[in-house]
Amino acid sequence: MPESCSVSETEDTGFVDSSLLHGRDSVTSDGSLVIREGRLHVIDPHGDGAFAVLVPLLPLRLWLNGMELTEALPVRSSDRIEWERPAEPLYRIEVSQDRMEATVRVFADVEYAWKLEDCVAASSLAPKCIPDPEKIVRKLEITEIMAEVGALGIRKNLNVSAIVEALQEAAGQAVRFAFGQAPLPGTDARLDLLFEQKIENAFEEVGGSLDYRNHLRIPSVQAGDLLARLQPSEPGAAGFDVYGEIIQPLPAREIDLRARQHVEARENGTFVALKAGRPCIAEGAVHYLDVSDAYVVSGDVDLKTGHIIFSGDVTVHGNITDNMIVESLGNVYVSGGVYNSTITAAGSIIVQGSIIGSRLYSGSFGLSFNRLYHLSQKLKDEVGMLLQATRTLYAEVGKRGQSARFGQVALLLLKSKFKEIQPEIRELLQVLVTVQRGTGGASNEFADTLNLMLSPTQMIESLSEEMLMRLQVNLDRENSFVNDMQKGDSQIELSRCQTSTIKSNGNILIYKEGVLQSDLYATGSIKFAHPSSVCRGSCLESEDRIDARTVGSAGGAPCILRAKRTVHVYRMFEGKVSAGGLHRDILSPIQDCTFGRIEDEIAISN
Repeated sequence: MPESCSVSETEDTGFVDSSLLHGRDSVTSDGSLVIREGRLHVIDPHGDGAFAVLVPLLPLRLWLNGMELTEALPVRSSDRIEWERPAEPLYRIEVSQDRMEATVRVFADVEYAWKLEDCVAASSLAPKCIPDPEKIVRKLEITEIMAEVGALGIRKNLNVSAIVEALQEAAGQAVRFAFGQAPLPGTDARLDLLFEQKIENAFEEVGGSLDYRNHLRIPSVQAGDLLARLQPSEPGAAGFDVYGEIIQPLPAREIDLRARQHVEARENGTFVALKAGRPCIAEGAVHYLDVSDAYVVSGDVDLKTGHIIFSGDVTVHGNITDNMIVESLGNVYVSGGVYNSTITAAGSIIVQGSIIGSRLYSGSFGLSFNRLYHLSQKLKDEVGMLLQATRTLYAEVGKRGQSARFGQVALLLLKSKFKEIQPEIRELLQVLVTVQRGTGGASNEFADTLNLMLSPTQMIESLSEEMLMRLQVNLDRENSFVNDMQKGDSQIELSRCQTSTIKSNGNILIYKEGVLQSDLYATGSIKFAHPSSVCRGSCLESEDRIDARTVGSAGGAPCILRAKRTVHVYRMFEGKVSAGGLHRDILSPIQDCTFGRIEDEIAISN
């Protein structure tokens, strides 16, 4: 509570000393304030003198005639002045933000009453307080601290001796008296691949000269070879905070690795090849380990070989000639050139010769143009709609008291509203026959049902609602199988291309001559690795960055380069550059420039 008194020039209240009112100049003198023996004395002015000014100074709070003083004001001896000095804590308990440590700071072991600090008379005064050692308010005991510790719920690993020591020293230093135990982290699962994933170009000397034809080094394994070792995760141990609350460790990272058809998963966490071939892993939420079949074409892909549709890797030692198609659920390697043809791969594509008038799609783009993927997905949706329509019409026929077989109703809809299903089934069967070379083919039930859908007589006699439902499930399985074969790190490597379209779900690497009048798109980077590589009359687009050498030519068609991050050109004659959505026209030759987006502006650095 504030200490108060009534100030009067004629009455000594113990707050104002009226004896100090005598002996002043009888003509004119200013008022003053003085504190002696802890008492504030107000002396009024004489004549035209000014009143003394009382100045508030925290932490001391002042009240003037019942109103808290917030600014300096003149005072009279008749004013009622009250003051209060809030008590300072003798100690403070602190808990760390992570609740793993509790400390106590003891500032003093005794609380004294406050008194005003003496000072000489002044016309303006800001009173201060000091402890009064003769008036003890209370003494701090260990029981008071322990009572608050208990009220706060701090109970783990208490060290009462540390609190007693802090109380005895009363130095204001933080002393730890309780602590928690941090949870022990677990060990993440670890996958050790025991085979090389990267395809290498290795030129070897044969008969005194370099072999330029057979220099692709594709990783391979034999049956019984160890492919991978999966080290399982180990759980951590729970901890607790100073309040005793349990703290669970972060869950260890798991790796879901599954073996496909040609790999055996053993109980000790090892994975072994069941056949010879190229080891591969498809990474994602679920990792799939397999040994891919390698379909090798020793010469050209032409009318004699027919289109190549294969579930594993495809290696072509010759060229892919006009209007041919190579579809792979693995990687495609071509030692020769690709001419007016299409290559789609769930993995990577490497072409060592020229690419002219062709289309190359890898990764997710390869799936988009893969007929097995496309047909199974489309048929799955269409069979679902056919199933629903057949159910509805079959029920309506029954309500009218008419009799008809489920297959008869389905055939009617197939010939009227779903005419595209049967041609698509024929194409899918042709694709499956080709893919069987590597996978052993679809299940007999799946193939039999597809063939049944092409026979009106068998449909009427045998088709049931359950068969259509199983067909839809099998189509979904085939679609998922192809989708799981997609490689997350797919890329396209080429030496030169002209009037072609190249799309990669990863990087595109041009390691020799360059590109001419072509469209290139990469979700990763586009890089021209050879110093003499050129880009002329082409459009390049990257979701990451483009690193080009010579772009355009004097008097030639301009190029367009777009990248989400940066574009670097060693030399550029004419064209357009886009970085981060901002554009710049190149109208005159530039050299060794990097374009990038900095604060919504295209920045150029040399």
